[in-house]
Amino acid sequence: MDRAELLAGLEGLLYVAGDEGFTKDELAQILEISEEEVEKLVEEYIERCKDTSRGVTIIHTAGHYRMATKKEYIELFRKVYTSNKKRLSSAALEVIAIVAYKQPITRAEIEDIRGTNSENVIRKLVAMSFIKEVGRLDVPGRPILYGTTNDFLDYFNLSSIEELPELAEDVERETEEKDLYDSMTKIKITE
Repeated sequence: MDRAELLAGLEGLLYVAGDEGFTKDELAQILEISEEEVEKLVEEYIERCKDTSRGVTIIHTAGHYRMATKKEYIELFRKVYTSNKKRLSSAALEVIAIVAYKQPITRAEIEDIRGTNSENVIRKLVAMSFIKEVGRLDVPGRPILYGTTNDFLDYFNLSSIEELPELAEDVERETEEKDLYDSMTKIKITE
């Protein structure tokens, strides 16, 4: 296949794959090219989509490439499409944030952080496939360890868990440590 056919093939494959998309490896096998060539092809397609006459682009989330509408046209798309995105309560958002940042984590640890029973919220998040059992803690009772899923990454439009923003308390702690260091340095200098 020549370059134009590969680009058209990529576009068609991602269109028919819908929300599932394809991994780099899957695209390489189907298009019979290397994974590096898939990356170059995707970059070229995205570059072509930057043209304002295109309403779509390719996104990479949870290890999969997907066709998606461009964010700059969101208001236009909202006129005909209302999101059926699962709504999360504030308690569910709180629990999923705790799991995302502290995983793997037990229910007891989640409840210690929240200060309230979280069994029902955890059960709901497992049913929605946002969190899952990732193992068991090696202590008496062997409590379940929870972690996030690819559905969590998709919902929050993340490629990996590393894309989560830094926790505010970590930023505050770093600032406090820097302030303490600065004040200690000033004391030594003046002595």
